[in-house]
Amino acid sequence: MQQSESVSNGVFPEMIWFEDFAVGQVFEYGDWVMRRDQMIAFATLYDPEPFHLDEAAAVAQGWGGLIASGPQVAAIWRRLSKEAFPNAETVISPGWDNIRWLKPVFAGDRLSARTEIAEARELGSRPGEGMLKLRNEIRRQGGELVATLSSTWFVRRRPGWEERANHSD
Repeated sequence: MQQSESVSNGVFPEMIWFEDFAVGQVFEYGDWVMRRDQMIAFATLYDPEPFHLDEAAAVAQGWGGLIASGPQVAAIWRRLSKEAFPNAETVISPGWDNIRWLKPVFAGDRLSARTEIAEARELGSRPGEGMLKLRNEIRRQGGELVATLSSTWFVRRRPGWEERANHSD
C-alpha cells in the first residue's frame, strides 16, 4: 500500500489519469458556505420537509434551526470533488453507496471534503479505463464530520498504456 498523501484545501490539476491515483492517497479540499436561501430553494424542489423549509418548524421539531436536505449535502460534495479534480479524465460514476447523514447541516456552516482512494483496479470489461473506489467525508468548520458516502469513478488510462502493458510482459 502506498503512503498516504494529504493536502489541505487543495485543487489537484495534476491528477488526470487512472495511473495518477493510488490506494491510500488522501485528498482534502473544498470550501462551501451553506446559504439559507439555497437550502430552501433546494428543499422546495426536491425535499419539501418542514424542517428544510421553515425555521420555526425545524426548531419545533428539535433541530435547533433550519437544516439542509441530505441530498443537497451530497450534491455539494459532488461539486467540490469536481472542482478539486478539474482535469481528471473521469468517464462516469456507476453510483454512490453507504450515504450517511451523521449531523444536521445549518445555514452558515462551512463544508469541506476528505477523500481517500480505497480501491483502484483496471477494468477488463472497459479497456482503456480503470475503476477507483472513494471513501468520502463531508465536514463542517472545526472538522466535525456531518456526512459520509462511498463513490466509484471510471477514469481513463494514460495515453500509451497499452504499449507500456505489452512491454512489461
